[in-house]
Amino acid sequence: MADFFGSKEFKSVNEQYIEKIYVTHYWRAVNYANQFLRDKELSREMAQDAFISLWEKRESLDLNNNVEYYLLSTVRNKVFNHLRHKQRRAKHMGEELPVSERLNLIGLEDSSSEKLLYSELSAILKKTLNEMTPSIRETFLLCREEELSYKEIADKLGVSVKSVEYRISKALAILREALGDYLPLLLPMIFFRDLG
Repeated sequence: MADFFGSKEFKSVNEQYIEKIYVTHYWRAVNYANQFLRDKELSREMAQDAFISLWEKRESLDLNNNVEYYLLSTVRNKVFNHLRHKQRRAKHMGEELPVSERLNLIGLEDSSSEKLLYSELSAILKKTLNEMTPSIRETFLLCREEELSYKEIADKLGVSVKSVEYRISKALAILREALGDYLPLLLPMIFFRDLG
C-alpha cells in the first residue's frame, strides 16, 4: 500500500481530486473572501492562494476529511493577514483603516467579546430584515445578496425601476433606524453570510 502513495497513479488521482475540489469550491472561497475585502480581484487572488496552499500540502492532508473547512480557513487566514498588514502599513503612515475594514478585521479575530458584539449586531440585522414587508425585504436582498442591478430586480419582480428604488431606500431607512451608526459598517460584513 505504501508503494501506491508514492506512485504516479496516486499523484494523478490526487491531481484529479484537487481539480474537482477547485471546480466545486472556488467561487465559494472567492465570495467568502469578498465579504471581507469587497474587492473581487483581490478575493480571487486570495482564493487562488488558498488552492495553491492546498496543492502544496496535498500529500500531508487528509483530502477526504473536511476539505472545505481547510480551504475556507486558509482563505480566512490570508484575508486576516492581508487586512492586518494593511492596518500596520496605515498606522505606520499615521493613518487609520476605514471603519468597515477595522470591523472586518475584528470579525476575523478570535476574540470572544468582539464575536459577541458581532453576533448581537447580526441578530439585530436579521430581526430587522424579518420585520420588513416581504416586498421590501426581497428587493433589498436581491440587491445586496445577489448583487442584481435595479433593472434586473425590476424585471425579475415584474415592477418598475422606480418601485425598486423606493423599496431599497425604504429598506435602508429601516436599517438605518434599527442599526444607527453601525449600518455602513455592517453591510459589507453581514451580506454573503447565512441569514437563515
